[in-house]
Amino acid sequence: MAQSSQAAKDKKKQVEDPVDNHDIHDYRLLADQAKAIGDWKKAADCYEHCLEQRAIELALINSVQEGLSSKYEMQAIYDLVGDKLRDTFNAQVVMISQYDSNTKKIYHHYAIERGQHLQIPGWSPIDVSRFRVVQTKKPFMINGQEIIDLSDPSMHISPMVLVPGTEVPKTWLGVPLMVGSEVRGIVSLQNLDIENAFSNSDIELLTTLTNSMAQSLENARLFDEMERLLTQLEMEMGLALQAQKSILPAVSPKYPGYDIGSMIVPARAVGGDFYDFIPLDNQRLCILLGDVSDKGLPAALFMAITISLARVETGRENSQLKILENINRFLLKMKAKMFVTLLYSVLNLKTGDMRYSRAGHLKPILVDENGHLIDIPYANGQPVGLFNQFTVDQQNIKIPKKGLVMFFSDGLYEAYNAQGRAFGLDRVKNLLIAHRHESAKTICENLWSAVQQYSGEIPHQDDFTAVIIKRL
Repeated sequence: MAQSSQAAKDKKKQVEDPVDNHDIHDYRLLADQAKAIGDWKKAADCYEHCLEQRAIELALINSVQEGLSSKYEMQAIYDLVGDKLRDTFNAQVVMISQYDSNTKKIYHHYAIERGQHLQIPGWSPIDVSRFRVVQTKKPFMINGQEIIDLSDPSMHISPMVLVPGTEVPKTWLGVPLMVGSEVRGIVSLQNLDIENAFSNSDIELLTTLTNSMAQSLENARLFDEMERLLTQLEMEMGLALQAQKSILPAVSPKYPGYDIGSMIVPARAVGGDFYDFIPLDNQRLCILLGDVSDKGLPAALFMAITISLARVETGRENSQLKILENINRFLLKMKAKMFVTLLYSVLNLKTGDMRYSRAGHLKPILVDENGHLIDIPYANGQPVGLFNQFTVDQQNIKIPKKGLVMFFSDGLYEAYNAQGRAFGLDRVKNLLIAHRHESAKTICENLWSAVQQYSGEIPHQDDFTAVIIKRL
């Protein structure tokens, strides 16, 4: 009984003499001990200390996270967290170091000792204390002479090397800066005056703050990478646009008795629509218009190949059907999973007669001098680059004097408004008739303006292309 009574007195004395530092774990232990001997007031005081300490820590965590949410530049994140750590912990030295697992080197993005910022240039071999953090992926704290003596000869990692002009710490604490399961860096605190300067609560708080920083740094890295890729993509798309413009005719050709106008507006930076004018001789002109099934850069590349094939085959063959068959054969060999609708025509400039071969494309619109639509017969036609054997719609038409013909892509009449209604072919035909007395170029521009006005803020999903040939 005496021994038990003495043990109870000793336990009560421990509760009445709490430790000097305000570690939340110590307060919880003291609270449990106070409850065990029935000292409810002491237990309540200890729990109150726990709550106060937790509130302080949460406020700090929130303030750091709020600051990090507004930072997208990596050095700004290092500086923000480094300054917070300097002001929060009992540490005269704070260092935030990036780690490269391939070279086993570190780069100090933030370093401060006794209020003075240190500039440590370049990458340095990692020291053994930081490498211990990398290996274990856990916090690591050492004290006194152990800091200097710690080594790992098996890994060929050197002991800690002091930055010139700095002091040997009495306590060194490092926590890993994790991204997923990979250590991307080490955050270290050093106390230059006392050993065991950091409590368990300090380690937990530092780990929480480091985790917040790790996520923000990764977000900033991804943001930087996204901006780099976007810049690169913009540059590449700019080059692609210039290349596409160089492939398409810079100006429409001029021939006595004809007014030829053309216009193309890609839905994206580059598109899959195309047209071309290929002079055959003084009396004949080849007019080509097509639409690639895909969009953007892949379609632009496929377009460039198709238009190049058409130019080559036009110089080698006289048969329109044979020209399209050769283009189809080559495109199938590419296995690009794209196809092209094509309208290939040859205009006799002397007579106004036109023979065209339609491979799955929209048939042209023909208007006479009085604004009447001329019906054009048609048959089935299939795109090139899709089938080994395909059908072609071949027709002969004549552009009447003071009449016109228009080749176009579906981006002209399939533009939608806010109500989801398409511009429609009837509206295209009515505008074509109403503006038939204007120049061919002006008619193209008026059609584009009408489409824009109709669609309003709705972005165009397809390229706009129109070629108009007026016979004067």
